[in-house]
Amino acid sequence: MSPSGDDVRRQLDRLLASAVFANAGRMSRFLKFVVEQTLAGEGERLKEYVIGVEVFDRDASYDPRLDSIVRVEAARLRSKLAEYYAGEGRGDAVILSLPKGGYAPVATLDHPPAGANGAPRTNGAAASPAVQSEPASQPARSISRRWALGALLAAGAASAAIVAWTPRVAPVTELRVAVLPFSSSGAAADGEDLARRLTEGVTAELVRAGKFSVVASSSTRAVQSTTQRAREVAAALDADVVVGARVSADGQRLRVETYAVDGAREEKVWVGSFAGTAGDADALEREIAAAVADELTAAKISR
Repeated sequence: MSPSGDDVRRQLDRLLASAVFANAGRMSRFLKFVVEQTLAGEGERLKEYVIGVEVFDRDASYDPRLDSIVRVEAARLRSKLAEYYAGEGRGDAVILSLPKGGYAPVATLDHPPAGANGAPRTNGAAASPAVQSEPASQPARSISRRWALGALLAAGAASAAIVAWTPRVAPVTELRVAVLPFSSSGAAADGEDLARRLTEGVTAELVRAGKFSVVASSSTRAVQSTTQRAREVAAALDADVVVGARVSADGQRLRVETYAVDGAREEKVWVGSFAGTAGDADALEREIAAAVADELTAAKISR
C-alpha cells in the first residue's frame, strides 16, 4: 500500500514545520519543489540543471559540472531527513526519502496512517478478523526498527561531536589546504568586510569537516598571492591545495566565484559559482566549504 497524494502533502507540511527544517530555508524550498514536481507527474524532469535554476536561482549559463550546489544540497537534505525521522518524526506513518543517484523523492508507508480517532484507516471497509490479527505485531516491529535507527544515528552524531571537539593529529598523508583571502570586486569597505568574513567562515567550516589539514588564516593573510605563482604560494604555506574566490555584489545579490588549485601541478582541479545575499553569508560559507570538501575528496591529488 502506497501513501496517497494527500498523505504525502500532509507529511511534507509536517516536515517543513519541524524543528529540523525550521532554519533551513533553501533546503525546505528544495524538498518542497521535488515533492510537488513528483506529485504532479514531473519526476522525470528533476535533473540537476532544472533544480539549480528553479531552486537555487542559477541563470541559464549554469553548468552542473562546474557548480556542485545541487549535489551538495541533496546530500545535506538526505541527512536532514534522516535526522528528522530519527527524532521528532519517528512515529510518522509516511516516510519521504531522496534516494542517491537521483532527485525524485520516494514516499513509503511505515504503517497505515491513523484516522481522525487515532485508529488505522480502513477506507470505509470493515476489516476481517484475519486482516486484523495477522499484522498485529507489525507496529511493534516498526517501532523497534525506528528506535534502532534512531540509536544508530544518535551514536553517530555523538561520535561526530566528540571528533569535532577533541584535538586531533592529522595523518601525514592528509591533504593540506590553504584558503587564501577572498577578493572583492568592489572598492567599498563593506564588500571587503564581507569577503573577509566569507574567507574566515569557509576556513572554519573546512576545519570542522575534519577531512583535511587546514592552514591557519593568519598564515594565508601574509601571502601575496596576486604576485606569486600558485606553486610558490603552495610552497610558502606548505599546502597541497590552494583555494581562492572572488566576491561580487549586484544590489543585494552576491556571487562567489571559487576555485581550487593543485599547488604542485599548478592546475585548477575545481571551480564553483555560488549565489546568495549578504544575509545568507552563513549558508554560503557552509555551501562553499561542503563543495570544496566534496570535490577535493574525489580529486586525485597526492601529498
